Amino acid sequence: MRFLRFLFYFLLSLILHWEWSIPAWILLICHFVFGISIWWFVGAFVLYVVFVRLYVHFIGGMIRLGNSDETPKDNKNPYSHGFYKNSSKKEDLQTMSYGSDGDRKDE
Repeated sequence: MRFLRFLFYFLLSLILHWEWSIPAWILLICHFVFGISIWWFVGAFVLYVVFVRLYVHFIGGMIRLGNSDETPKDNKNPYSHGFYKNSSKKEDLQTMSYGSDGDRKDE
């Protein structure tokens, strides 16, 4: 199933990026008109297919990189709302006091 999905997207990319193959088709026309070697067309067409395949892999890699799951990290900000509420140390709660102006003062 994974191979079929890759094949579908690869063929779709070949169709959508057809303009990248224009140099190969020009070389094919030159083969019939001027008699140049057919290998120029084959080389340019293979280069086009390789380039599209690398493009598909690059875009797919960027998508997988962007969709990677990150584990949530612990909140280590002492000024955040829930820091002292979830603290396992009792002395954190006991040493926290507030002055007359409302600012927190650690003793």
